[in-house]
Amino acid sequence: MTKYFLFLFLSLMTCSLFSQEGEAERNQDSLAVSSESRIAQEIQEKKIYKRDSTVHEIHLNILNVLVFGALDVAYERVLTDHSSVGVELFSKVFNKNAGEDGDLSKVYAKDFSITGKFKYYFDDEVVARGYYANLLGMFSNGTHERDMEFKNPVTGDPETREVDMEYTDLAFGVGVGGKFVAKQGFLIDLSFSIGRNLFDKYSPDIVILPSIYLGYRF
Repeated sequence: MTKYFLFLFLSLMTCSLFSQEGEAERNQDSLAVSSESRIAQEIQEKKIYKRDSTVHEIHLNILNVLVFGALDVAYERVLTDHSSVGVELFSKVFNKNAGEDGDLSKVYAKDFSITGKFKYYFDDEVVARGYYANLLGMFSNGTHERDMEFKNPVTGDPETREVDMEYTDLAFGVGVGGKFVAKQGFLIDLSFSIGRNLFDKYSPDIVILPSIYLGYRF
């Protein structure tokens, strides 16, 4: 009788041990599958939606194109999570009202410019987007109205007249803005910068650069 109970006890213990081992193995397999599935999902989301691994951007300033009849395009490259550099090209190629009273392009004295920008982004959660501050350097040329003194040919008295003077100059400045990038890569970049021309006495003293860029990160 004692042997029977001992045999029954050992059998129950053996079944319990095998059952626990099987359950542990199933739990480990389930955790492994769940972990692999989660990793695969994260990789797929980054591949399809995330723009944190792409570094190239192209932009078009629709404010200058639609309102002032000027072509304003840009290329930008992401350097780090918090920084990027870019170059902007401006030209009044679409100004059909040149010389008329309604010439909106007179808002800009420059006819052509190349602007380099360095941007620093403040958001720690995303790569090179959100609010930023920027430094800029701009090479430009164009015509600007300056007050010039002339002698009256009749009386000989000095008089002041506005004259369009050609200039070529280099400006440096600062600005602020915000860049917002969709998961598919489309972006909008709103900024306002201000700078100062340094060398040519006929150039505008102050440079103002508002922009509404539409673009794509790839």
